[in-house]
Amino acid sequence: MLPVGSPAPGSAAACRYSPGALDSETLRYLLVGRENLLGEMLEDLDRASRSGTPRFFILTGSHGAGKSHLLNLLYHRVQDELSGQVIPVRLAEEEYSIFRASDFFLRVLAEMGIDTSAIAALDDDPLVLDVAVDTLTEAAAGGRQIAVFADNVHELFIQMDKSEIRALRSIFQRTDLFSVVASAPSLFPGISDHDEPFYNFFRVFHLRGLEPAEAKELMQRAARLDGNTAFIENFPDYEPGIEGLLHLAGGSPRVAVQVYETFSRCGTDDMGAVFFRMMDEQTPYYREVFGRLSGQRRIIFDTVLSADTPLTPKDIAERARLNPATVNAQLRRLEADGYVVSRPMRKRTSYEVRDRLFWLWRAMRRPAGRDRIGTFIEFLDAWHERPPVMEGESLQEPSVPYTAGERADALAAIGETQGQPGDPAQRAQLMQVSLDRAREELLNGNETNGLSLIGEAYRHAEDLNQGTVRRITADFLKGLVGEGRVSVIKSAVRGVVASGGAGFEGFLKPVADAVEIVEASDTRLYYTKLQPEERSVVAGIVRAITGSGELVPGLLARLLT
Repeated sequence: MLPVGSPAPGSAAACRYSPGALDSETLRYLLVGRENLLGEMLEDLDRASRSGTPRFFILTGSHGAGKSHLLNLLYHRVQDELSGQVIPVRLAEEEYSIFRASDFFLRVLAEMGIDTSAIAALDDDPLVLDVAVDTLTEAAAGGRQIAVFADNVHELFIQMDKSEIRALRSIFQRTDLFSVVASAPSLFPGISDHDEPFYNFFRVFHLRGLEPAEAKELMQRAARLDGNTAFIENFPDYEPGIEGLLHLAGGSPRVAVQVYETFSRCGTDDMGAVFFRMMDEQTPYYREVFGRLSGQRRIIFDTVLSADTPLTPKDIAERARLNPATVNAQLRRLEADGYVVSRPMRKRTSYEVRDRLFWLWRAMRRPAGRDRIGTFIEFLDAWHERPPVMEGESLQEPSVPYTAGERADALAAIGETQGQPGDPAQRAQLMQVSLDRAREELLNGNETNGLSLIGEAYRHAEDLNQGTVRRITADFLKGLVGEGRVSVIKSAVRGVVASGGAGFEGFLKPVADAVEIVEASDTRLYYTKLQPEERSVVAGIVRAITGSGELVPGLLARLLT
């Protein structure tokens, strides 16, 4: 049943990715995790209009971060609540005909419903500009301000010459009539370069990603709007796979909705296929981003994108074969424009891509990167699988508890089926029993016996489905992680890799990374060895091993709550 006040089912699905086409009620219902920011901006515009001082805001965030959604909802809120003080004007999501300052103000007049034909017919462009601004001043009589909402404002700056941009800023400063709420994927030279007219002009709001709980709430709200009762009813079954993909892809609202839509169509049988399909859909956008970068900046950015770990400026200079001073200067620009982020740690500073999905997309364009991401997805799928448990049992415990008699029967069966193909279900049971025994032996200090039993387990696994083997392996290691014995976990990982094959080395990398961080007691390793999508997963394992958040940096700790 829909919550009171929510839009009717089916009212948003057709234009979910075009917020400008959604009504205020639907936009408000689908806003998750940004309510406080919306309120802050609305209050600031209210104060500005009362005091006669304009405001200039810019929302930045990666593709799908929710910029257009928030901008359009703020437009409706201003229209509904501040109409006595502010005239809100919303430009089109893409404006292809604004090349001069006069074009900008003529578009504002047109969106206000004012006929501009006589003004546009004037021969002299400076005169057109002056008359357009005078007409807007008259339209806002009574002390009202005009708030212009401009999505993708970076495109306007690309289309306009610097002289026209300078004229635009001059009018904003001279009249105190206009406020502007804009959006862009990141900061861009037109507002970040010191010699540009709009340098340091906008107050910047960078949209953070949604927390996992917020992303899941957004999925369920989208399902309610679609009347998708099956998704709501089956959500507990989908949730482990959803959590795995969110760990990988981060908290983009667009990704959250895409995950919901893909799970609704395809189920959760193949998380890798779901994710690869989502990444392929990002290709046009990321190619466009590369197109905005030129020369050395593109080479440096792609060098950072193509690395398996964050890189220092020295690393980048060596890989890109560029002068270190040039690399440092361009990195500062790339960071100021929102493409990369730096991680200073004592004498070492490393750089990584700000947009996590961008790194994943680039990795998947390379065979080795695609294999790495595929293996990580398999780990997430297995690690987040929730086996049936008895009430009150920890998810860290083995999924199938055995009594002493059942274990004895299973052990007898191990001997009887040695070397025989057997039934897959029986072999899965025998594999798990062997690993249960291995856990006991390792925890009791009998490493030789434990490793021998691990080897026995993977001999039973030879004819099993790979997904089944990896889920049983993950369950085995989660039980050991919950015990907090680092040396035992390390021995178990080594034993699984030795018995299960080299493929398990990549599969169990998050566990091995967690062990390394705990052994070294060094949180810098999160930012020197791991990519962003790995950190929260490894941090969760570290916290499970240590039983505390002492070795989990603050930001990661917040993501895990």
